[in-house]
Amino acid sequence: MNILVVDDDFMLCADLSHFLERHGYTVYSASDALQALDVMERQQIDLIITDYMMPHVDGIRFTEMFKSDPRFQSIPVLLITGSMDSAVTDKGLRKGVAITLQKPVDMGQLLNLVRFAE
Repeated sequence: MNILVVDDDFMLCADLSHFLERHGYTVYSASDALQALDVMERQQIDLIITDYMMPHVDGIRFTEMFKSDPRFQSIPVLLITGSMDSAVTDKGLRKGVAITLQKPVDMGQLLNLVRFAE
């Protein structure tokens, strides 16, 4: 399974990537939505884990952007946020986010969700 982690926080992106790689997943990373879209053009991506708050384009808008492309509509999205504001969660669900996780990320929960998405 190929996973794309999108987060402008280098340390969190690296931590998530290393954790998932240790569990046998191939992980690509991007620091913003534009880099992520570039990766998606070049690699087969099966799951996206994206931060909500990022420069230029937030995680929900990023999801909305790529879900408008038929090639990427079926890719599930896990949104990570520092705030579990119900408005953010609801908007994410309407735009194609499957699950919203709160920071700090519970790695066991994340692993279970990734395995469920396989």
